[in-house]
Amino acid sequence: MVREWFYLFHNDFDELEAELQEIIYHSYRRLVFKDIFYLTGDHALTEDIIQEAFSKIISISRKQKVTHTAAWIRQVTRNLALNVMKKNKKELQLSSTSLAKKIEDNMELAMQQISVANEVENNIRNESLQQAIVKLNPHYRNVITLFYINELSYKEIAVILGLSENAVTQKLERARKKLLHQFQQIWKDQ
Repeated sequence: MVREWFYLFHNDFDELEAELQEIIYHSYRRLVFKDIFYLTGDHALTEDIIQEAFSKIISISRKQKVTHTAAWIRQVTRNLALNVMKKNKKELQLSSTSLAKKIEDNMELAMQQISVANEVENNIRNESLQQAIVKLNPHYRNVITLFYINELSYKEIAVILGLSENAVTQKLERARKKLLHQFQQIWKDQ
């Protein structure tokens, strides 16, 4: 292992034979793989970090003299792994925060659209109901108005119309059926 690294640090790596380059890389990979995989827990990320660190080690070794080679290589690789993991964690936090914000915005927009749609439907329904009430016979319209709009009891309506409570109950029931029929006709036509 030391012999391969001697070539790494004392020669231009790009000028070495491809077979020797491969031997040096695999020697380096064997040295750091377990440590980096232990940190990341992800095989693909470990391989990416090892390759990036190897390039960095080649670049640094051309510029400065390195002592304690194995320890230095492990430290450079470990530091790069930690930096990558911090960066990934920040990106994950940012993406999850922005995703949560997008979901919240979409939910708010959907709720507004539902609210507007409900309001429009309520307005149409109320207009249709008013049209249906207007189309009722006057005595049915009167009973519906007294009960639902004026909110009078059966007893109060009976006194006003001079009828028994049973008669008011029956008249109101018939008025509801007629109103429902009129409303359905108007609603269907829209």
